[in-house]
Amino acid sequence: DQLLSQQVRPVLKQRGFTKSGRRFLRRRGPLYDLIDVQGSKWNAVTPHHGFFVNVGVGSTEMDAVYRNPSNPSRPEYVLDTRWETLLPGMPRETAFDQSTDMVLFAELFIGALRRLLDVIDPIDSSPALAHWAVQRNLLNRMEKVCAYLAATDDLDALAGYVSKIRKRLADDRRWPTINRHILDALGPV
Repeated sequence: DQLLSQQVRPVLKQRGFTKSGRRFLRRRGPLYDLIDVQGSKWNAVTPHHGFFVNVGVGSTEMDAVYRNPSNPSRPEYVLDTRWETLLPGMPRETAFDQSTDMVLFAELFIGALRRLLDVIDPIDSSPALAHWAVQRNLLNRMEKVCAYLAATDDLDALAGYVSKIRKRLADDRRWPTINRHILDALGPV
């Protein structure tokens, strides 16, 4: 917590983030970003302290087109993953213990956060987020992405996205259910 407050917070504040506990939140026009430092459930029983870094990018414009019917008031990130997915080579769990050089650890952690921002900052609009999802998300927030692409008449991207999903899952017994979810999200297009 000391590292997050004293060293990470100033760096992320320069990039527009505010700190709330172990979460850093940012607004960029219609986009909202999250960097969440989640402690490991084993921290109380291990000699080291481990944590995971969750990353999210959502869009109020996409939310306006499609809200999660089970929890319409909760922010729903289209890009919703851990940092190792966006930064190949990063460990799934980052850990330190009593013997860790915390100055070096802080430098490396902040350097990784800067690289992470270099990945998410180019996603600078709702269309860019939707196209990111078409390229990299298969089923995560699929309904929201499909509804947004249909609402913005980006039918080529929509057709490519649905084709990609169908190609991947056509022989899967889940395909009829997934197809129904897509059709429900699109409405009477």
